[in-house]
Amino acid sequence: MRILRSFFQLLVLILLFAINVQAQNNTSTKEQKKEQLKQLLESKNYIFVAQSAYTASGRMIQLTSEYFLKIKGDSLESHLPFFGVAFNAPFSSTVSPLSFISSDFNYSMVESKKGRFEITIRLNEPDDPNVINLSVSPGAYADLRVISTNRQAMSFYGEVRPLEKK
Repeated sequence: MRILRSFFQLLVLILLFAINVQAQNNTSTKEQKKEQLKQLLESKNYIFVAQSAYTASGRMIQLTSEYFLKIKGDSLESHLPFFGVAFNAPFSSTVSPLSFISSDFNYSMVESKKGRFEITIRLNEPDDPNVINLSVSPGAYADLRVISTNRQAMSFYGEVRPLEKK
């Protein structure tokens, strides 16, 4: 009986040790992934792929085509849809106002207390939209908000991925 109890105690100790080691490995893996994501966002070589859009009125639209915001160094390419009210729009425009290429913008990133990366892109050219806010979770899922002077704001949900090397 005493041998059985000693064996059981030893088994419990081994099990607790294995669980502790596994938890430490999971924590270090999460930290490594978060650090890799931070480096990706700081490198400015990534793409935000939109999966759904949210209008200012709260309507959610699942996106079936590939819509994106691509940051490649000092270049920004936006190919996003617009669903909403425009207060001032060009006559007979057939192109989405959120489809443009710019190299005149300011890029800043901070890490929030909750571990998210908050990126603010202030556009100088084109002059509308004005600001793009990208909030990225440690798992690389992101919310993108486009703020405009001449139309209602739009939000998108999707994920951040590294740019494919060609």
